Parts: sequence; structure tokens; C-alpha cells
Amino acid sequence: MFRRADILPIGLDIGHDSVKMLQLELCGGELIARAAASRPLDPLLRAKGEAAMDAALEVAADLLRRGGFIGRRVVAALPREIVHIKNLRLPLMPAAELPTAIRFEARNIFPFDTESAYVDYLAVSEVRQGGDVRQEVIVLAARQAEVDDFLERLDRVGMIVDSLDADPCALYRTVEKFVRRRDDDLEVHVLIDVGLRRTQVVIGRGRELTFVKPIDIGGQRLNEIVAQRLGITMAEAQSLRRRLSAMPQEGGVDGQESVRQAVFNATRAIMEELGREVSLCLRYHSVTFRGPGPTRVRVLGGEANDPNLRTVLGAALSMPVEVGRPLISVNCSECKAANQPGPMCEWATALGLVLKKTGGKFPPRDGSRRSTRAAVGEVIDLNQAVASAGESRASDNKATAEVARA
Repeated sequence: MFRRADILPIGLDIGHDSVKMLQLELCGGELIARAAASRPLDPLLRAKGEAAMDAALEVAADLLRRGGFIGRRVVAALPREIVHIKNLRLPLMPAAELPTAIRFEARNIFPFDTESAYVDYLAVSEVRQGGDVRQEVIVLAARQAEVDDFLERLDRVGMIVDSLDADPCALYRTVEKFVRRRDDDLEVHVLIDVGLRRTQVVIGRGRELTFVKPIDIGGQRLNEIVAQRLGITMAEAQSLRRRLSAMPQEGGVDGQESVRQAVFNATRAIMEELGREVSLCLRYHSVTFRGPGPTRVRVLGGEANDPNLRTVLGAALSMPVEVGRPLISVNCSECKAANQPGPMCEWATALGLVLKKTGGKFPPRDGSRRSTRAAVGEVIDLNQAVASAGESRASDNKATAEVARA
């Protein structure tokens, strides 16, 4: 009974291409993974709206029954498409007056009637605008009808909703909960979560989330261009990119190298576009929030394992780009599904959702605290990144002929 009292609710992350569920136990200040399960979703259902959500929730219900989870309480991420995020700068005012002012301003910044919407906010910090000092605020809103519909669907599949959350907040919680030392309060953390349909840029200083920006570039666009250039299906393009990401970057056979180069050539322009967008986010943050800037960037999500993406981002941002390891401070030895080789970078949102129901901070596990110049995951050497970006393009026709043997 004492151990069960420490079991946390299940983090439920319903993405566009998979469902992930994670449950932790808090034991003596240590986070222990007790159950984890994930399953890909049928690509044919992705564009079918409500049918896709119903199918995803049926998958989640099946994982709940079969995955060894304790209880049915969940902390769920709101569907990404129903959460709208805007930044506001308001005159300085007492904290008690801020909610009313935000409600008033929200009527003009969201494309729906906020009187019938849930509106919440994160008060970031004071910033200078010309000669004035203003309050920077991140405002989040979702229509009440869409949130209520999501809650009803969760209830129909037997889940008890302990709390709802937004992706950016969950992502940054994987950093904020492990900030312990006073010196770490000044460190700027940059998280780039690259999913199937879009990318989330989340930036914060120490324990404070300061910037959120969704970018409509994700793995789907990369798969589409590879399929078009190499004359293969979307599913084959996605499978090919995943196989190439899992292969060693050096020493491949000639056929593999030509395919790898063709995939890089096809996707480079989109990756460079993403790099420019992220660079603009970093520039805005550095101008808005004075103080030391970031010294590294962590990439999370299903696309984080793509070395080409990290290479291009490293060249665009002129700083080390690492694969994030969100579970590095969690004891996963007793949970096979969470104790897998590799960085497990796609589990960041699920972990952040679980951590919402915890208080206090947690010490990092051995080896998880690194200097700001060291890698949490694989660090891209900038000289190598620049050299790779300047390589001559291989023939796409030759690569297409080798796809079947890659």
C-alpha cells in the first residue's frame, strides 16, 4: 500500500503517428519507471479527424489494459491542433489584475470567441520595449467545446483524467524539474521537438519557461519530398529515412551512401528552412531577454534521431546540437519498454506529463549532469556540419536505383 501511494498518474501522449504512455513511481526522491507502452497509428487514419482520434484512444485503452499500468488516472496532453499560443506584452500591473487584462486582450489575438474558450497564461518576466518596461506573457487558449469533447472521449474509453496539459509546458518540465543548483538558474535551455506535422521550439532560463513557437515543418514534409524525388510511397520514404538514421554514418557500402546522399539532397532545403525559423526564435529570445545566451540545443521527438537534421541545424544555429535524453534521470532498470538502447528522445512529452503531478525537484542520476560544452547526446561538430553542407550533390537517379538494396 505504501508503494502504491507513490505511483504517479499515467502520462498520455497522443501524437499524429503514435501513442505513448508512461507511468513512474516516486520512491525516496528517485523516479522509477514502472510501466511504459507505445504503438504506432495507422497512417491511413491521420487525415480523418474525429475517426483518427477515436482510433488513437482505442489504442491507448488497449495499452492501458495490456501495459502493466496501475490504475486508470492519466495526465493527458491536449490535442496539438486545438491549442493556440500567442505572446503578449502588457503594461506592468499588480498580479491580481493580470487575468482580467489577459482575458480582455485575448479577444483580439485568437481566431475564435474567447468567451467560450479556456484561456490560461504563463507570466514570463519583465522586458524592455523602447523606453518602457512591460510584462511578457505567453497565452494559451482552446475552445471549450473541443476540450470538453476530448474529455468525453477519454471517459468513454475508461480513463480518469487527473489533469490536462499543453505540449510546450510538458516538454519544458523535463528540464525544470531537474534544475537544482543556483548556478543553473542562469542557463538557457533550448528544446526543439520535431514531430510528424510540426516542430515546437521551447526556450527557458533555469526554471522559467520564456518562449514557445510552433513551426509548421515536421517529418511529414520530409517524407513527402523523399517520396517525390525517389519515386516511392510515403510509407517507404518514412521507413527508408528511419533505416538510414539507425545506420552508422561512416563506412557504409556504396549503394547505401548514394541513397543517403540522395535523401539528404532531397530534404536539405526543408531542413534549412527549419533552421532559419529556429534561428529567428533564438534571435528574438536574445533581444527580448537579456543575459547569457544558450550554448547548446537539444532536439527531441520522432525526428531527433536523423543525423542530417542535426547537421543542418548545427550549421544554421552555429552551436552544438544534441539528441535529448529525457529519461536519463529516471531509473528504467525495472521497465523493459523504457530501458531501450538509444536516447529515447520521443518520450519527452510523456515524461513531462507525468512530472506535472510531482512537487519539488529531482537530482539528476549519475552522469546526467554535463558541462555546457559537453553533449547530453550526440554533438554535431560544427566544422563537420559546414563541410557536410558544402558537399557536392550525388545523382538522385543513381540513388533511386539503389533504394531497394538500402
